[in-house]
Order: sequence, then structure tokens, then C-alpha cells
Amino acid sequence: MFGVMNWICLICVSLLVGEIMIYFCKDVIKILDLSKNKKARSVEITKAREQVNIYETKIAK
Repeated sequence: MFGVMNWICLICVSLLVGEIMIYFCKDVIKILDLSKNKKARSVEITKAREQVNIYETKIAK
């Protein structure tokens, strides 16, 4: 009986550790996605600023 309880505890702890690892992995993926979006936005902003500068120089000429 004691051996069965040990196996049940081992399985429960293993499942708990698995759930925690999945939870942390989801958080890491969310952070990576947010950082990718920020990088893309900053590139888009600089491209938009360059286009505005081009139009301003054309108007100034």
C-alpha cells in the first residue's frame, strides 16, 4: 500500500511540474511576441518618418 501511495505522489508531482513548465513557456512566448511586435512597430515608425522627410524636402524644393 505504501508503494502505491509513493507512485501516486510521484505522478501528481510530475504533473504539477509539467503544468508549471507549460505555464512559464506560455509567458515566455507572450513576451517574445510582444518584443517582436515592438521591433516591427519601431521600424515602421522610422520608415514613416523617412517618408515624411522626403515629402518635406520635395516641398521645400
